[in-house]
Amino acid sequence: NVMKNIEDFKDEWRKETMSEEKNLNQLMDELASVRGEIKSLQEQEKVLKLRQNDLDSEIIHKMEEQGLDQIASDVCTISKKVETVPTVEDWDVLHKHIIDTGRFELLQKRMSATSYREALQLDGSVPGVKSTELTKINYRSK
Repeated sequence: NVMKNIEDFKDEWRKETMSEEKNLNQLMDELASVRGEIKSLQEQEKVLKLRQNDLDSEIIHKMEEQGLDQIASDVCTISKKVETVPTVEDWDVLHKHIIDTGRFELLQKRMSATSYREALQLDGSVPGVKSTELTKINYRSK
């Protein structure tokens, strides 16, 4: 179970890090190291996702050539599926349609934090929205 492994890892990591007091320099060094590891893994993920997309395309092409909708091996089963996804060509027209029809479910329920902060500066508040302050670290490599 992946979630159990993640929770075990988090528990073990917390035990290791909580058992010793670290000064700010040690914490900064560790943060730099972790960020470097994350960056390396993200770069690896990009390469792997590109390879995965290439393989997906190649498999779909070969399946279509052979008139197949599903294939299987000892390792996996693959079935081809077609999904319809939106590409908005005119946001103004879409927004008017949503307002006119009340079909707000067509949009994802997520606000733009940047636009929200601008609205707060201009109007002081946005109806129906509560501000939550997050304290983050601004990290810059040297």
